[in-house]
Amino acid sequence: MNNYDEILKGLRRNDYRLQMQFYDMFAETTYQSAFAILRNGSDAEEIMQDTMLKALGKTSLINDDENQMRKTLRRIAVNAAIDVLRKRKSHFCFENIENISDCIDENDIDENILTVENIKQSVDSLALGYRTILILRLFENMNYDEISKQLKISQSSVRSQYSRALIKLRNYLKNKYK
Repeated sequence: MNNYDEILKGLRRNDYRLQMQFYDMFAETTYQSAFAILRNGSDAEEIMQDTMLKALGKTSLINDDENQMRKTLRRIAVNAAIDVLRKRKSHFCFENIENISDCIDENDIDENILTVENIKQSVDSLALGYRTILILRLFENMNYDEISKQLKISQSSVRSQYSRALIKLRNYLKNKYK
């Protein structure tokens, strides 16, 4: 029996010590999922806390597979983060945006500038709508249909925003780190 199996048995018995182990096991990835969307530590922490409480309070959410459990918690956190963004409607800008120059050939970008920190700064520089769709698509592995339903916009808007976000990201990387 592995550690996760032990934790599961403890969760079903409402063992506080094993609930804390469950929390410690999944808190960081849950927080990161919320932070990737919101870019605000306190909001992400609140969502992480709510997600963990929701999972611990509703045993039907608990999954026997550790990787599936991690995915479930991440999805709950992402959905909660999107709900927060939706409540702050004024921050979302999905209107048609002026034409953006053609996509830069990836060969134009020097591999030395593609560091994690440079990419993170570049993603952070994107407008909230672009950043949200890019993160959901690339980091949360959501398809266009799922993103469309979550953000309540058309699939064509999602595709368009995603494409434009990639172009802006490439342009930013190319121009900032020449």
